[in-house]
Amino acid sequence: MEPHRKHSVVGAILHTCYPCGRTIPYRIYAVFHTCGIIALMYHHVHSLLTANNTLITCLLLLSDMVLTFIWVTTTSLRLNPVHRTEYPEKYAAKPEDFPKLDVFICTADPYKEPPMMVVNTALSVMAYEYPSDKISVYVSDDGGSSLTLFALMEAAKFSEHWLPFCKKNNVQDRSPAVYFSSKSDSRSGEAENIKCEVEQMMYEDMKSRVEHVVKSGKVETAFITYDQFRGVFDLWTDKFTRHDHPTIIQVLQNSETDMDNTKKYIMPNLIYVSREKSKVSPHHFKAGALNTLLRVSGVMTNAPILVVILNCMVLFCSPYITVCNNG
Repeated sequence: MEPHRKHSVVGAILHTCYPCGRTIPYRIYAVFHTCGIIALMYHHVHSLLTANNTLITCLLLLSDMVLTFIWVTTTSLRLNPVHRTEYPEKYAAKPEDFPKLDVFICTADPYKEPPMMVVNTALSVMAYEYPSDKISVYVSDDGGSSLTLFALMEAAKFSEHWLPFCKKNNVQDRSPAVYFSSKSDSRSGEAENIKCEVEQMMYEDMKSRVEHVVKSGKVETAFITYDQFRGVFDLWTDKFTRHDHPTIIQVLQNSETDMDNTKKYIMPNLIYVSREKSKVSPHHFKAGALNTLLRVSGVMTNAPILVVILNCMVLFCSPYITVCNNG
């Protein structure tokens, strides 16, 4: 058995790694299995040299070679199983030394995946316990819906109040939907309850506007509060469909210029991406959407760490990446 391995930074143990107890028995099994495979291959080669019907023998040899290849590739990953324990709370790096983080959120249909679910997913990630200027959230809307873009615009505006509220009060449920619906939360004192009520009123107001737009099926001009975003919705013409439309990339929040309402915290990047689609060329579904996100993020932020959330109904319910289902 190998001695346990550990990694430390300036004397602080960040993780420990211990070999599993089944390592030696599994390696013994692998040796016997390998001997059996060698004997089987010898039998196939001998049969191939002496048999009259070489076609059947060749097919049997080929099939066993394929199975052997599969077994070797899977077994190689199991020869050294380990138990690892991490201690992230001991990481003493300064916030400015943290690496950048690009988070990909995927959605495709505002009626099958309601925009408020996308909003809560994005807000829970933006409020993650990480330097906010290091976080970039990319939302891929493969359906090219103006409803989803409007919802994210509302989320960007609400996040200016929600993020400082979470950090100041050490809120554990960073998703507004989870936090406001929780019957047993960590609120203490009348002042915090009053602040919570204010934030909840703002959230419900945002929710009602988004749901009204989804119900009507279009974004009315009266609901667009930011002048710089008014021209974006002009792209949704009569010829615009979810299967045939141009590329739309809209920066809704910029960490280099945007601050929260208290002017204390830098806001994370929030980028809406809807790739170009055409009926004459295949779009490869979610694989194509992720490929587009990789290219866009590589040009805009190029973070060394990627977090891919394939389902917008999954959100971070706490600042420490505790994943749960949204609804």
